[in-house]
Amino acid sequence: MPETNPQSAILTPQSYACLYQPPGSPRPAGDGTLAAVAHEFSPRFQCHGDDLVAIDVSGLRRMFGDARAIGDAVRRELAARGVRAHVAIASTRTAAMVLALARPGLTVVAPGDEAAALAPIPIDFLERIHVEPQSPPSRSSALSAVKRWGLSTLGELAALPAGELTARLGKQALAWQATARGEDRWPLVPALPEERFDASLDLEWPIEDLEPLSFVLTRLLEPLSTRLERRDRGAAVLHVLLRLVTNSCSERETVARRLELPSPMRDVRALRTLALLDLEAHPPGGAIDRVTLVIDPTPGRVLQHTLFTRAHPTPEQLSTLLARLGALMGQDRFGAPAVVDSHRPGAFAMTPFTTDYNVERRDRGERRVNNVSVSANSAVSAFDCAESPAPSPQPLASALRRCRQPVPARVAVVDGRPARVTTDRRGFAGGQVTQCVGPWRTSGDWWAGEAGKPGGEERVPIASHQPPATSHQSPWDRDEWDVALADGAVYRIFQDRARQGWFIDAIAD
Repeated sequence: MPETNPQSAILTPQSYACLYQPPGSPRPAGDGTLAAVAHEFSPRFQCHGDDLVAIDVSGLRRMFGDARAIGDAVRRELAARGVRAHVAIASTRTAAMVLALARPGLTVVAPGDEAAALAPIPIDFLERIHVEPQSPPSRSSALSAVKRWGLSTLGELAALPAGELTARLGKQALAWQATARGEDRWPLVPALPEERFDASLDLEWPIEDLEPLSFVLTRLLEPLSTRLERRDRGAAVLHVLLRLVTNSCSERETVARRLELPSPMRDVRALRTLALLDLEAHPPGGAIDRVTLVIDPTPGRVLQHTLFTRAHPTPEQLSTLLARLGALMGQDRFGAPAVVDSHRPGAFAMTPFTTDYNVERRDRGERRVNNVSVSANSAVSAFDCAESPAPSPQPLASALRRCRQPVPARVAVVDGRPARVTTDRRGFAGGQVTQCVGPWRTSGDWWAGEAGKPGGEERVPIASHQPPATSHQSPWDRDEWDVALADGAVYRIFQDRARQGWFIDAIAD
């Protein structure tokens, strides 16, 4: 058994107990985990992996007694669950964690003796403990450099001058030295249990209309919204479960609807309206005798308003507008345009609007302010910008302003090449062609071959601004030209050979 200080029974205003389960020890199934044992003593505990748990035992003196009595109670609970673990109690969380890793059995350290208790521990234990929120990837290489200096224990590392150690190994050396001295650099972050946000209501009489259902939804959403506000959470997904009245009493049909919200929200009126609009577009098909709402929570949104720009519509207003458009036009009739992997000019697909909470974006260190993504790594201060040399001018690049619908035009052709372009559309002057390049022949899925032949099945465009193809159109029925006119304008025109017509497709800027 490890030796303990006779003053170790004293509890300080902040005392921590750490439990460590060494590799190879039996791991019982069910509730035989360190987190389950920690939860029996205090709600303030933090898990550092599956084999190391730190518990705040500051308020357990009246219940169990001194520090040794608390440690004995923890060991009895571990034995009752069939768990073999090291237990260490100290006035700092860091010291308790290192001692639990290094010493078996029960170790109790008196307040103020943390550095002395950690001094004989080998320096290799720094590689096994992670008390920092983010551990740098160069930990092992830097510790190898420390070992080459001849240091072998935590006490030798703690005795080094902090300034010179930082100058040679960087700021991370301060964290290692604080660990060697048993000092806490970061507070304990309690592990909160997963909270379910759901509510159910059994109706005395079945209802069929949406109007009485709105009162039921309001009654269920009000307490859920209050709980979300207290936890600083918002609804990311709303599940509506409706149990229908059927002839069979043993099994009743349940209709489930899932609403993915474009932004975290907890407004009762907006959530109720979205649920009713979705049920209006997808009627349940029977009387309802039980309503259940389940919310998938997400951290609430933070908005930073500016003084000189107009406020954007709230996410609740935008969500309600999108829901009304979906109920009126259909879910596949509106959305955000997406690029299609196709040679068809102007082709695009319609995709649902994305949400403004994105786990992958947070993992990449990006933040959103007023719906604008800003990378934390790319932020540059105004001072740096003022002193940095001006960037070299970038070469100008031309761009095409495409017409959403091609503009019919009249083109005079001389020797197979456009000689003059005229049109009646306002904004297009037309004139004599001074230079022209072309033609490039495209018509969409030209790689599929001719229609009617193997592999040449004609495909209907997802969405395109080009004129609709006729039934006899071949894969090479569109000739494109870039023409420069006498007035300085540059047009992209094409000839639809199937219809024998000319069109202006875009203007070059």
